[in-house]
Amino acid sequence: MSLPERDDSLQSLAGELQQHLKLCEEIHALVRTENQQLKSAAPEDLQAGAQSRKSFLNRLTGAQRQIADHKAAWLRLPAGERAQHPEIAALIRQNLDLIMKIVLLDRENEQLLLRHRLVPPSKLPPAHRQNPNYVAKLYRNTGSS
Repeated sequence: MSLPERDDSLQSLAGELQQHLKLCEEIHALVRTENQQLKSAAPEDLQAGAQSRKSFLNRLTGAQRQIADHKAAWLRLPAGERAQHPEIAALIRQNLDLIMKIVLLDRENEQLLLRHRLVPPSKLPPAHRQNPNYVAKLYRNTGSS
């Protein structure tokens, strides 16, 4: 890949990461709103949030596909050359940090949904997800028999 093509590719990657970050910020705002509703005494109807999630899913899938196209080119660059583009590394870090916040908050929301009994029994997570120590207890109990 020639230098101008590489620069265009890196600019494109930075733009895609910036768009992905904005999308993640929107998702984080939605998950925070859901969290606040679930923490209230009587959670309101969460159907609007479910519809928003579905619309985000399509956008997120497209954004991830575009980033994946650039990822291979980024990883093929020598480490020294990647180090010359700290803005891209910073955008990657920001995206990953925000994704982790979303995952943690969404997991908390799952627990709140279960506490409020807003999840139909057919949609309940397996026992090991409801109780993180479930597997350890099983091993302890079967090991002592």
